[in-house]
Amino acid sequence: MVLNNISVRRAFVFLIGITPFLYLLQAVIRVQTGEWDLLGPEPGKAITHFTGTWGFNFLMASLTVTPLVRRFKQSWALKHRRMLGLFAFFYISLHALAYTAFLLEFQWADIVNEVVERPYLLVGTLSWIILLPLSVTSTRGWQRRLGKRWKQLHKLVYFAVLLACIHYLLQIRAGWFEPFAYTLLTVVLLLLRSKKKV
Repeated sequence: MVLNNISVRRAFVFLIGITPFLYLLQAVIRVQTGEWDLLGPEPGKAITHFTGTWGFNFLMASLTVTPLVRRFKQSWALKHRRMLGLFAFFYISLHALAYTAFLLEFQWADIVNEVVERPYLLVGTLSWIILLPLSVTSTRGWQRRLGKRWKQLHKLVYFAVLLACIHYLLQIRAGWFEPFAYTLLTVVLLLLRSKKKV
């Protein structure tokens, strides 16, 4: 069975993870060549929103693994939680880079002022800062080095995802449905995970 082949599963998860990036890449290339405008009239904002959404998607996907394992008793899925989490950090980092490049144009003085003055940027930055050490220490080597402290450290992902929800909610201008849907789903996932440790 395919599910019993860890290499096939890893390749499949990697393909799922890289697909949004490949889509974005070809969209940017098409815009540059003038062949087809997939990013709308404001490509910078579109890229920033796209990468942020997919970062959130993969962050929630990594949190979904544990409840699914408990419900369907498919422990093999736990082996791929790390890759989902790394893809979440990858897209969230692209999101931060896109905002810095396209909306602030690498004006470093403005970046500091924006982060301090705009609450949603400060909260989003804090979420990214929390995810950084979690990504770095996600390997088995770091798990061995940190021992019991590793699980304690990686529980910070709950705080990071809640900050991501606040980051999203603080940006509501007109369309409230999507930010509230993400927040509700996140709360449900955290409640499901809190019932039992895996």
